[in-house]
Amino acid sequence: MGRVETPAERRRKGPRFGANFMTVLEVSRDLVCLCAEGVVIDVNSAGISMLGAGDGEAVVGHAFRDMVGGDYAGVIDDLLHLKEIEDSAFPIKILRLDGTAFEAELQIHPARELGPAHAVVTARDISHQGHLARTARHSEDRFQALVERSMHLVLLCHGGRIGYINATGTRVLGGVDASQFVGHPVSEIFAGEYREIVAADLSALLDEGGIMPMRLARLDGSVFDAQIKATRLPSRGAAPEYMVEARDITGQIRAVAALRHMNDTLEQQVVARTRELAEERSRAVEARTFVESLLEAVPNPLWWKDTEGRYLGYNGAFRELHGIDSTEWIGRTMDATVNPDFAAASGRADVEALKEQRRVQFEARLNVRLGEKLDVVVSKTVWQGRDHKAEGVIGVMLDITDRKRMEAELRRLATTDVLTGAFNRRHFMELAGAELDRARRHQRPMVALMLDIDHFKRINDTFGHPVGDIAIKALAATCAHEIRHEDVLGRMGGEEFAIVLTETDQDGALLVAERLRLAIAAIKIPTDQGDVVFTASIGLAERLEGDSTIDAMLSRADMALYAAKRSGRNRVAVG
Repeated sequence: MGRVETPAERRRKGPRFGANFMTVLEVSRDLVCLCAEGVVIDVNSAGISMLGAGDGEAVVGHAFRDMVGGDYAGVIDDLLHLKEIEDSAFPIKILRLDGTAFEAELQIHPARELGPAHAVVTARDISHQGHLARTARHSEDRFQALVERSMHLVLLCHGGRIGYINATGTRVLGGVDASQFVGHPVSEIFAGEYREIVAADLSALLDEGGIMPMRLARLDGSVFDAQIKATRLPSRGAAPEYMVEARDITGQIRAVAALRHMNDTLEQQVVARTRELAEERSRAVEARTFVESLLEAVPNPLWWKDTEGRYLGYNGAFRELHGIDSTEWIGRTMDATVNPDFAAASGRADVEALKEQRRVQFEARLNVRLGEKLDVVVSKTVWQGRDHKAEGVIGVMLDITDRKRMEAELRRLATTDVLTGAFNRRHFMELAGAELDRARRHQRPMVALMLDIDHFKRINDTFGHPVGDIAIKALAATCAHEIRHEDVLGRMGGEEFAIVLTETDQDGALLVAERLRLAIAAIKIPTDQGDVVFTASIGLAERLEGDSTIDAMLSRADMALYAAKRSGRNRVAVG
């Protein structure tokens, strides 16, 4: 029997794809396409729709890199040609055929079973997340509007006290503002013996279950008859939460006395209306439950705060990110929960969003549990309550740590020499030119040095090119150690290096050059054939008033370098 592959070996080989796998993936709602050498050769129906194409022929034959927005085209090309393998999905912008774009999570799977440089690309549209937040806010407003516009008194109570009263209830009880009732004992709205019963035993009210005739008291002391219904609500704490509905039936009682024969009809109307209210309340609770479930389903950390910056709630992704429970940060601000730099940036975004009434976005570094640091993009938008008044800010976060790390690596590769870590020629010329411009503007001294290893060919011929590379690296490391942070070091090619000494005149530069010469002469590279030692010749050129480009200074330093070579090497010459 042949050896069975381990799971790790199967993962390294990538997914296994059969010839008919695109037919199987027609059921996917994500974009799926097959690429060969970076060119699309097949695409599923969902992908055709997401790219805005009429049929697959409009997509097949296109280079997939041309469908990618931003700076990722080169990276995507490497992944599609299987030069690099990225196991996890990453965020990216995909261009439709009409030029518009959408945000997506992209993943590239090697498909070597189908041919060399074959890859399967999957992309999931994640641009709907902002729509989810708006839908959640709209449903919350509808729930509040339903209760606020009720024709009857509605109270939401916690324990024995009122937590909310609607506009109708405020008016019915003779008040002008809800603050006259919120926080007061619920027993105070009842009159006479009813007040004593409720104050002494709240369960008597809650256990009744149905509609009860009771007498209520207004703020001015007058009383009226009402139909009362108390409904328990789901409660997390020990104190009960419940809703009290009340309908003023004073007029009905008078009518009953005068028109007793209509009593049955009126009772039927009361029952029907009560059933309608119960159904409306049930729909409102269902809507709110749906909104809460929707927020929990959002994969990105999401939170909402009041206008003072205090947390009012957050979803499961946010709790998982920070390692907290559902109430731990409620009522707290970012100043007390996250690192200061992130809190400051978030505070500025909150102020701007509330002032301008628009979406605000920023990037920042966030410290999370276990000392982990993430680069994130945060979007903030205002959420409004009744009368379109700003009630607070909603935030949603996207982790871009991997993208930032990739960008930094690309910048490093574009500006530094791979062997030595010094600036490459192109970047050195840019920095040196900028230093020359600054020195000319402010009339400051500046010196350019050119140096290379004496008899470098002899090192390569005697000890081999690997030892030659070690010598070049040792020279670069010695130069970096001997010069200042503000000076500029670059590898111009081979064993030749250039240095710009800022704020330095010729006398000071001679001291630096001599120190460099001695330090280089002290380098020893151990080999099987004995220690390799070498020297360097250095040419020096001071900035002149007529120098308009860095090339002029480097040219004079280069001539001085060759003068040092002709004079016997291992010395400093001035040009």
